[in-house]
Amino acid sequence: MRDQRLCLLHACCGEFACQAARGDADEAAWAEFVAGLDRRNVACENRTMTGTESLVAVNLGRRISQARQEADMTQAELGHAVGLDRTAIAKLETGARKVSATELVAIASTLDRSIDWFVSESPPSVVSRRSDALVGGRSRLLDSSIDRVARDIAFLVEQSILADVDERPTLDLPSDVAGAELLAAQARRLMAASDGPLCDLQRACERVGLLAFSLDLGETDGDGAYVEVGNMGVALVNGCIDPGRRRFNLAHELGHHLFGDAYAPEVAVSGGDDVERLINAFAIHLLLPRGPVTEVWRALCDDDARLAAVAISVRFRASWTATCSQLRTLELIDATERDHFIATPPTAADFIAIGERWEAELQAPAVPPEYGKRVLSAYQAGKLSASRTVELLWGTVTIEELPEQRALPLESLRREFDHLP
Repeated sequence: MRDQRLCLLHACCGEFACQAARGDADEAAWAEFVAGLDRRNVACENRTMTGTESLVAVNLGRRISQARQEADMTQAELGHAVGLDRTAIAKLETGARKVSATELVAIASTLDRSIDWFVSESPPSVVSRRSDALVGGRSRLLDSSIDRVARDIAFLVEQSILADVDERPTLDLPSDVAGAELLAAQARRLMAASDGPLCDLQRACERVGLLAFSLDLGETDGDGAYVEVGNMGVALVNGCIDPGRRRFNLAHELGHHLFGDAYAPEVAVSGGDDVERLINAFAIHLLLPRGPVTEVWRALCDDDARLAAVAISVRFRASWTATCSQLRTLELIDATERDHFIATPPTAADFIAIGERWEAELQAPAVPPEYGKRVLSAYQAGKLSASRTVELLWGTVTIEELPEQRALPLESLRREFDHLP
């Protein structure tokens, strides 16, 4: 199916756009292909499009229009940004005019979309999430980012760079809070996690088929989202929020992943419907399990109860509110103490007093460890260009930091074009 889309794009926009959509375009290697590209496209514009090309042009136009509107740009603004007049953009959007390869690259860059986005629909789970009015925590940036991440995963699976899991582990949705606690312990076993603090939650989630990304979404663009791609799950966490809250949000998305409840809205610890309340309980017990938390509390609470709570928050890398709430749930403090603790969050002096420091996880940008290794390995093997690799790694590395490739991308590229129709 992907090869068919690439052939259609090749017919409508030329070799460079086709290669860029495949994810193998490299600026230096493609210099010889780019030369004369616009001349060929101008020649194409002077003839009547075939039925296939017309269909591709109409679909491309629809996607250009959608991306432009989601970017809150007028046709005139988009045209100015890419060096075209408004009427040209209008014709592109209706399919009355073919788009050249260089124009499509410029449009994609301006609208912050991959070229592949213009020629293929999003993964089904993304479409379902986007059309579900009940999904909370929505924002244009959150929606477009989870779309891009899901496309990346689908692309890497299609290219055999990532392998879809045969069957992901699943748990039955608990019927009460006590059941959520038991399932949290079961989830820890599935992730091969110890009984103590669950550090490196991102790596642990990857063991059960959940690929977790942390990206800078801004302070007002939602906390996170979850979608399915094949048998894998993809979680996107807002890296701008508090580190403890980032971990809680990922634990919450893990609950959706294991319970098979993909599109429920993100809610705060203190609210939400019954399903969300149970998944929140699962997340808290996953991060702050009863036995280890009680053990630390009893060892430290006699000296200073509040500092004991600070130590638990730091060691278990949990948000302060979640820690205080869990101490109350475990009946280690009463409601008055909980409210007092929440009103007096930890300070730098508290960390010095307990002789410990906060280790922040999921600092944006962050990609799943095994995912990152596979992408980098594919680049070294010449399967991905430098620019595409940096894009897939979401800026966690620069082009200058990439290792030396073991194969010439241009040779791989020429071999691919030997098979193009």
